[in-house]
Amino acid sequence: MRLNRLQISDYRNLASVDLKFPNDLGLIIGRNAQGKSNLLEAIYLLATMKSTRVETDAQLIRRDAMADVLPAARVVGEASTANGPLKVEATIVARQGASGPIATKTVKVNGVAKRLSDATGRLTAVLFTAEDLEMISGSPSLRRRYLDLTLSQIDPLYSRARSHFDRVLTQRNSLLKRIREGAAAVDELEFWDEQAATDGAVLFRERAFAVQRIADLAAAAHADLAPGEVLVVEYQPKLDGAGSLAQRNEEDIRGLYAKALKSSVQRDTGAGMTTQGPHRDDVTFSLDGLGAAGFASRAQQRTIALSLRLAETQLLRERRGESPLLLLDDILSEMDADRRQSVLHTLGVGEQMLVTGTDWDRFPPDFLAGASLFEIEEGSVVVPAGR
Repeated sequence: MRLNRLQISDYRNLASVDLKFPNDLGLIIGRNAQGKSNLLEAIYLLATMKSTRVETDAQLIRRDAMADVLPAARVVGEASTANGPLKVEATIVARQGASGPIATKTVKVNGVAKRLSDATGRLTAVLFTAEDLEMISGSPSLRRRYLDLTLSQIDPLYSRARSHFDRVLTQRNSLLKRIREGAAAVDELEFWDEQAATDGAVLFRERAFAVQRIADLAAAAHADLAPGEVLVVEYQPKLDGAGSLAQRNEEDIRGLYAKALKSSVQRDTGAGMTTQGPHRDDVTFSLDGLGAAGFASRAQQRTIALSLRLAETQLLRERRGESPLLLLDDILSEMDADRRQSVLHTLGVGEQMLVTGTDWDRFPPDFLAGASLFEIEEGSVVVPAGR
């Protein structure tokens, strides 16, 4: 996978960007809050169709552009892939709603309109950020998001099942509240339970297989980055009697989840929500037998997070047959020179890599010599003079 050209208009603080990447390495330097993260996240949007740091898609549209008659942001990527040339175009258009702007996202692949789930993963990318260590100590939702974004780039069926499960869950939870209030009967759950079990089985099984492989890959990567420490990654499905889901087929998991939904009706009704399912899954990490969230230092958590991204990169390469685009957002600034050199070497073998930073001197001369160089200031990107 290779990104050749990137065009952005009115995305976050980026009014107009048109970049070409003649080299496999690209370096974007700028002070904080100039748009470096926004640029990488725009590329990641083309891969996952998801935004990473906003609550609503309307927030992706540049603030000054919201005064336009038809506020819109647009990101276009032209790439070379194992299957030939690829052009992905994502457009976010806003309209005024009762409680504020409401955005609609549309996408085209090679000029043809596609559903978001069908466009996801046409371009593959892995985004590394300094906030990745929150995956280790933060909310389980961050770890579920890691799995979802990874698997959505691998299998469109997973992406569709995930979207449909969310809609089914909303309907089931609404019905549970009505049952609790005496406004609906328990047998009305049957349809939604069947739908939830079908979609949930896809999510459970794919996550179980993915984490099984990620665990091996992350452990190996961590052993290279932190010799002497043993990293263990485990999938924790929220499903009674789950055992090892990687050893079960999809139909078995569907039956298991259907049974769990039926047996937990009383508990779910009292809570007014579905208490079992992939929406409550988690992934746990331990170092040398101790839980990483509670016992690992910040430096150790950062190494675990980096190992997870390395595992994600390898998994995408294995499952898609080509290397993903690597996006490194200022993660090298907190590392010493030796660790920066090691990480750049480890990541940059066989992949195209785009890196952001705040200072040129943090990068070795051989890296600078082989990279396409850019500077960014207040959302404008230029090729630096004299470099």
